[in-house]
Amino acid sequence: MTASKLNILPVPTFSRLGVNYVSRDTEGFETSRSTSDITEDRTVTFYADDSSLPVGEVTLNVGKGVKLKLVQVFDRSAPYVSKLNVTLDESAELELVQLYIGGSDTVSEIVTELAGARSKVSTVIGCALDGDNKLDINLIARHRGRKSESVIDVSSVLKGQSVKTFKGTIDFINGSSGAKGSEHEDALLLDNRVRNRTVPVILCEEENVEGSHGATIGRLDERHIFYLRSRGTSEEKIYELMSRSKLMKAVGRIGDEAVKARVYKALGWGDTDE
Repeated sequence: MTASKLNILPVPTFSRLGVNYVSRDTEGFETSRSTSDITEDRTVTFYADDSSLPVGEVTLNVGKGVKLKLVQVFDRSAPYVSKLNVTLDESAELELVQLYIGGSDTVSEIVTELAGARSKVSTVIGCALDGDNKLDINLIARHRGRKSESVIDVSSVLKGQSVKTFKGTIDFINGSSGAKGSEHEDALLLDNRVRNRTVPVILCEEENVEGSHGATIGRLDERHIFYLRSRGTSEEKIYELMSRSKLMKAVGRIGDEAVKARVYKALGWGDTDE
């Protein structure tokens, strides 16, 4: 069996981190491929569960001035590889919402090409991992158009001995004058055995641009736990509430009520009206 390199960083970083790429054997795996030209405003929702093929590739071309909202939920117990490529024309906008629920080994690559002037991408990602779940995300926002904008917001809750790697690259190509890009990750670690790796990268070939990144990674504050327990809230409920607060950034943006109810059930949150 021959392993393929996936989720390759645009530039190599410290090899000791082991984040430049991941190796997976995908030879012979059935692949779902989809290519679409988006010419009018629309919302698209995709739910990948165990009935989905093990490799999914989506290519989208968003036309001039068009607004696209794309919601992707990954709720597979089996290994999965997702590849998303989106190209935006002038003044086109993409709102990307992704939610990763568990998964024995999920590899996700997201490439957004902000090709047109004043094109915009807003990405909100939520990750809920437990047990021995593994997730590797490689997100690239490539700015080519003048005054293009990208915002990346990632929230994660890790339990058990799960492992998550998030690689976020903002790439300002020569000619993208006036472009702005920002990324932030907020990771809540609920077990001493979890492993979270955050790799923010900013590449710049253009002078007149703005790029920023930041990360907040940690555990629940013992003082907050003590305060809530003193008010009669169980520790189990405290952890549930804190987890919800992180993931609701993504879950709250799911407009399809049937999909949202399915997500609540997968997360063990009960009814959506609670």
